[in-house]
Amino acid sequence: MDIETERTLIELNNRFYREHADTFSATRQAPWPGWERLTHLVEERGGLPGGPAVLDLACGNLRFERFAGARFEQAAPTFYAVDDSAELAELAPSLPGVLCRRVDLLAELQAGRDPLPGLPPCDLTVCFGFLHHVPGTRLRERLLDLMARATAPGGILALSLWRFMDDPRLATKAAAADALAEAAGLPCAELDAGDHYLGWQDDPRPLRFCHHFDEADIDACAARLERGGATEITRYDADGRNGALNRYLVFRKGRV
Repeated sequence: MDIETERTLIELNNRFYREHADTFSATRQAPWPGWERLTHLVEERGGLPGGPAVLDLACGNLRFERFAGARFEQAAPTFYAVDDSAELAELAPSLPGVLCRRVDLLAELQAGRDPLPGLPPCDLTVCFGFLHHVPGTRLRERLLDLMARATAPGGILALSLWRFMDDPRLATKAAAADALAEAAGLPCAELDAGDHYLGWQDDPRPLRFCHHFDEADIDACAARLERGGATEITRYDADGRNGALNRYLVFRKGRV
């Protein structure tokens, strides 16, 4: 995918979140079931150290911070919550121990710059519900490299990869949105395999770009993190009506 197509798709998604932050945030209040499994896994492996640093890339309205802050309350984590949506940030509660950074991750990664200068090594690095909005293999690899660099030796990395085309209802919606996108002159021939457009709720018109992760994509993400010095602990399916809309990858920095 070329850089101009990347930029067009990034701006499309940015516009979606500017215009639909209220309704999006309203549907993003409860924790995902997959997070429960992650916290159990962390606890089984000794939990987080006292005073840990937790990095949440694309934090949205801070619902992971609300969830993990309660689950790891005794460890008193400091959360570095990163996002570029001022609209979602305005809808997020004020939480103790949460340091918010407004950063356009994709613009910085596109330019080859470090989006998080001065960030301390983190004991837990997560990225949930965002990789599918990152256009192109090159940018996704740069984001995965950032996650690996940001994680302290012995720390945990976890990410979710959306598999919406495995759901017949969402696949039908993607087909309708793809047709609208083509009629609107949005990039279509320039997209990669697995790339689609989606509307919002029952309206196909507020288009956003999404990538469906097939098994080859998932293996490629895992291999990239391995090259960044992380070792896979596990992968599992969770979330959605079918309990399998997201594939989770969980790694430890360094040898397991």
